[in-house]
Amino acid sequence: MMNDFAIPGQPILLATDGHKDADAAVRVAARLSESTRRPVTVVAVLEPPPLVTGEYGFVVPVADVWKDRRDVLLDRVQKQIAAVAGPTRDWPIEVLTGRPPNIIARTAETLDAALIVIGLGDHGILDRALGSESALHTLRTARRPVLAVPPTCSVLPNRAVVGVDFSAASVAATQSALSLLPSLTDLELVHVAPRWDLQPAAYAEWRTEYERRLAPPLGRVIRDIDAPPGVVLTSAIREGNPTRQLLAAAVEYDADLIIVGSRGLGFLERLIVGSTATGIVRGAQLAVFAYPFVALGQQSQKAQAQSAGP
Repeated sequence: MMNDFAIPGQPILLATDGHKDADAAVRVAARLSESTRRPVTVVAVLEPPPLVTGEYGFVVPVADVWKDRRDVLLDRVQKQIAAVAGPTRDWPIEVLTGRPPNIIARTAETLDAALIVIGLGDHGILDRALGSESALHTLRTARRPVLAVPPTCSVLPNRAVVGVDFSAASVAATQSALSLLPSLTDLELVHVAPRWDLQPAAYAEWRTEYERRLAPPLGRVIRDIDAPPGVVLTSAIREGNPTRQLLAAAVEYDADLIIVGSRGLGFLERLIVGSTATGIVRGAQLAVFAYPFVALGQQSQKAQAQSAGP
């Protein structure tokens, strides 16, 4: 299996605001750090309050309030880490100001992070929507893999559904997930075909020919993924809406993770940056691992530089 994705020393970036709906992300980051021996750095983002304007001018926040808000956020995150991950965790915490998705993505680049871990929000309608939006905007902005974790997650994922469109992006996403999440043991590769309204005989003929032509590229995808020993790869072809089919496949496969990649204007690019992504992130009751294809070039360059030596 390619090891460009498992460069030693790259940290895990944990994004949290210290609230309960991010507890699962903290827990997963701790267990992932233990299993991969990667350090964890925490980023907490303090959003600037909007300037209020009216007939009498602007209302500008008092400078002292900024420090108080920062201290409250830092204290809340420190207490969360101690309660969820354990009091001995000596993770550095960066409290930064700005729009959370942008700050998280920028911090990941600065730290050369291997992975961003973020919460998906609670089950309440408003909390879930806000958490999903934050995770979704981070997926759209980041140039690093993102693991979005729902509040119900308590262990590292074992079974995953992978969206496959026969691009290098979907292969890279799977390789990256296998390298960064060594707990994975079973992967179902799901290709979602279009659904055509045809007469039964014409449909049966089309489906048979489609599956026949799909077999060689699917075999190449499995070979290129080159899963480590002990990891079982299976495949399935589904038809219809990609969001609904991947979510349905995850339920039927009893998966605890959905893996997706992004590239150009293809199927999985729409999955990450379009309306389909909103459906996956908001609809999933399980973790989502998203790999931006741009990261493949970054990781390959770093691996080549390390192998070349000083």
